[in-house]
Amino acid sequence: MSAHAPGLVRAVALVGPTGAGKTNLMEALLIAAGARAQRTGSGTVGDSSPEARARGHSVELNIAGFDFLDDRYVLIDCPGAVDFAAEGDLALPAADLAVVVAALDPAKALLLQPTLKALEQHAVPRLIFVNKMDQARGPVAELLSAFATVSQTPVVARQLPIWSDQHVTGYMDLALERAFADRDGAPPEPIAPSDDVLAEEKDARFHMLEQLADFDDQLLEKLVSDETPDQALIFADLVRELNEGLITPVFFGDSLKGHGIHRLLKALRHDAGSPNSAAQRLGAEGPGAYVIKTAYAGQAGKLAYARVLGGAINDGAEFVAPSGERSRAGGLFAVQGAALKKISQAADGDVVAIGKLEHARAGQFLSLVSAAKAKEVSIAPRPPVYGLAIWAKARNDDVRLSSALSKLLEEDPALRLSQEADTRQSVLSGQSEAHVRLALERLSRRYNVEVAADHPTTPYQETITGQVTQHARHKKQTGGHGQFGDVTVEIRPLERGAGFVFNHRITGGVVPKQWIPAVEQGVRDAMI
Repeated sequence: MSAHAPGLVRAVALVGPTGAGKTNLMEALLIAAGARAQRTGSGTVGDSSPEARARGHSVELNIAGFDFLDDRYVLIDCPGAVDFAAEGDLALPAADLAVVVAALDPAKALLLQPTLKALEQHAVPRLIFVNKMDQARGPVAELLSAFATVSQTPVVARQLPIWSDQHVTGYMDLALERAFADRDGAPPEPIAPSDDVLAEEKDARFHMLEQLADFDDQLLEKLVSDETPDQALIFADLVRELNEGLITPVFFGDSLKGHGIHRLLKALRHDAGSPNSAAQRLGAEGPGAYVIKTAYAGQAGKLAYARVLGGAINDGAEFVAPSGERSRAGGLFAVQGAALKKISQAADGDVVAIGKLEHARAGQFLSLVSAAKAKEVSIAPRPPVYGLAIWAKARNDDVRLSSALSKLLEEDPALRLSQEADTRQSVLSGQSEAHVRLALERLSRRYNVEVAADHPTTPYQETITGQVTQHARHKKQTGGHGQFGDVTVEIRPLERGAGFVFNHRITGGVVPKQWIPAVEQGVRDAMI
């Protein structure tokens, strides 16, 4: 049995730690599906921004689509670095399936834990793709055990690597019970497995069936009775348990050589759920679009990158935001990395860029006006951990800086701007120094606003620990009665947390009441 339904567009998130090869895997999937020519060394569809190329890894979402066997798929490549991981927080709940790209080293399995935890919280079905298998030098049992320690669901191996001369040359599909040899940049070739491979496959397959039987009494009964379960039952269990979040299947391959990519494509085709499941997780009802990101694209204005749910939408459709504000789509665009292509209609499940939705914000489900079921998805933003005091180098850039910052803050919900009253500084905060510096680079490149930055001034304060009395006398003869004042100020500590208390008394004279608040204000000013 398969989750496949013709005509639906699947959204697949590529997630995992930095350096695992997510963007290369996206490239390999596009090449295998014929959406892109073979690698030429001229770069990838993703990571096209100057900031990403300068750093050598993703700093923002990369979106690209392809057709495979008459079905449409959209890949959402999420940054893996902790500095920029917040980019994917609002995108993950909209995915039908998440492919967690993992490294070969069992010691690095712990790096998957934050990603797996987020997917488990959002109830997003997930599988693990172990990349760079050409570098493997031993059995993967230790790696699978390491995955099991960071996953709340059983880790189920769908394949058994085949070894030759201490290198992985192919794999045994444990569900199909067929062996395949890897071919660089081409679909795998069916081969006859050796007796040793068959013996190892028998044990590995039985272990997979035992794991599936934990969630299927019918399969368990067949195993206990030593009956051979039907292949249809096995595939049905694999699909159901994946989409219900009961298991985490594991596949193997190498994105640079194209190994394991065609098998992964078939898993996306047969195992990934429908957009209806994503809509239910988001609480979205009726036709509309869930916004995963907004961006300002120069003369094109504001773009809302959104997943279409509940039915197709047309260019010019009118949307309503959760606030009740309405906006009309000023263009629909298919997204292929940095390239946008104008389209007249977006299919159910597709991820597109929608122009001129001025009221759209990431994390909102915008309904068509006729449906009026708009909703705000509640996902707590990540708290900032690093900040820099910033100011425009040129005084006449203050207004432009304010406008540019408002756009950056909308594009990146992990950024914060605060005005510090004590130091009179504007502090831009984010997930790390690299995150904040990236924002400053974008201010310069996109908006031509040069910004100076420094560490924020610490507003040191002192606590009164002892009692002191200070006396002062004022005399001035200017004609008439003249001026005379005799003031004694007593300062003494209060209990911790009691704050500031001002008391006054007048002895042997008359002081106009309107003058007393000025004395108190002078004391308060001295406290700053």
